[in-house]
Amino acid sequence: MSLELEDRIIAYRERTELAAHNSQSRTRGRPHWQSAQSRLHEDTMAHRILLLIVMWLMPTAMMAEEPMLQLATFRADVTPPIGEGPCVGFMPKIASIEHPLELRGIVLRTNGESFVLAALDYQGLCNSSDDEFRQRMAEAAETTPGRVALQSLHQHTAPVLDADAVRILHGDDSEPLRQHLAFTKQMAERAAAAIREALPKMKPITRIIGSRAKVDRVASNRRIVQPDGSLLVRGSGTRDPKLQEAPEGLIDSWMRTVTFFDAGQPIAQLHYYATHPQSFYGDARISWDVPGLARQRLEKDTGVFQIYFNGCGGNIGLGKYNDATRAARDQLTDRLFDAMRRSARVAAGGAASEIEKLDATVDARSLKPTDVAWDQADLRFTVRDDGPFSAAALREQLQPDRPVSDRLKAAMFSAWANRLNAGHRVIVSRMRIGPLQLVHLPGEPFVEYQLFAQQQAGEKSFVCVAGYGECGVWYYGPDSIFRDRGGYEQTWSFTGPCQASVEAVLERLLSSNPPSRPKP
Repeated sequence: MSLELEDRIIAYRERTELAAHNSQSRTRGRPHWQSAQSRLHEDTMAHRILLLIVMWLMPTAMMAEEPMLQLATFRADVTPPIGEGPCVGFMPKIASIEHPLELRGIVLRTNGESFVLAALDYQGLCNSSDDEFRQRMAEAAETTPGRVALQSLHQHTAPVLDADAVRILHGDDSEPLRQHLAFTKQMAERAAAAIREALPKMKPITRIIGSRAKVDRVASNRRIVQPDGSLLVRGSGTRDPKLQEAPEGLIDSWMRTVTFFDAGQPIAQLHYYATHPQSFYGDARISWDVPGLARQRLEKDTGVFQIYFNGCGGNIGLGKYNDATRAARDQLTDRLFDAMRRSARVAAGGAASEIEKLDATVDARSLKPTDVAWDQADLRFTVRDDGPFSAAALREQLQPDRPVSDRLKAAMFSAWANRLNAGHRVIVSRMRIGPLQLVHLPGEPFVEYQLFAQQQAGEKSFVCVAGYGECGVWYYGPDSIFRDRGGYEQTWSFTGPCQASVEAVLERLLSSNPPSRPKP
């Protein structure tokens, strides 16, 4: 009970006692039974009034004592079974499980509202499969799907779920579709169950730290510009000396970390870094790969719950430093882990330097309701109809005698196009906690959008961007990619030019007073 409530109850008791004393003075000389009856009536009324006051004041007092921010962590095992894969086709058969895949997240509660931030060890969730996860997770967290940021890490040793593409490939009554829907429902329910279990374990947040550390020799740009202006493609792994020796190109070299504290104890850390995460793949092996290995190692070393988000890594990969061997994976894991560890160390009070920085400190106990906000805006993509994305070309690509890769791509594009044409709204969200800005984007955005978001927010903000939300659109970058000679990403970009739309949404969300709804 608060001191304010206790003071008000004590004052009421003093008043009632004084009133009782005065009443006794007035009843002197009355018959004994009348005086006793009067005192009984007055005592009963006094207790009733006191009880009403306590019941009226208690919710207010409890609300006043509730922390401005509370947090609960959750995790769920979302590993697919060995055998015929439930995913859409990138891993048609699963031969072995090197690491169990996880969905890891936090539920933040403030002002009576709940928000979910979660990272999934999958290559992607597309279309209605993404809806299934977010709807069930929202119901479990007692919030709405628009307040669930669910981002994939995009490992290529993990499933893609896209029930709408499976339906196009195999039909409404097909066994592959039934298996796909059943697995999606089962994994989404595991996520929801983990959230329900976590909610009673909410902890108060007293402090939040934003820190960062330079990452050494991990990421490099996948689009290498040649002297004649054409592009070479540098994939996630290569042994070509020319590709290895080419410059890193445009990347974001910082690992950003958000650490939540309960008193002096860190209880959750969120890490953000932009790159395709895969080292080697194609052997039907389930693995959480480089980011998962680094994440698990740091959690084991520190005992602090760890989440890793992939940033705008659409045109970023490991190729310059990765020859697609297990030894290279070990080296990349060591370097990524080192950056996460150094960033976490700064958050814990370690010395900053040129390559480790403390950027934001938030006293959560002094936050006002207006200091915490969740904003979202519609991102308007367009449906491509050029070249291989024309209606005639898609019909041809979906024919049974075409290569599996052609049919798969045509089905996934058709599922996305149908969704947009039906009026689906793609959401970009941003959670603001004082100077901290956590942005959640769909698909595979180019790193240019991450750098744009940081510039738009200004030096006083600590901006972390997670990509790979709803993945139906796959790649999107600057409009210039559609004029480039060479390059891979635009061949799997399911939207037309969208640079102005993406930048406008980021500008609105990261401005000081973003509108609650997007402009028409």
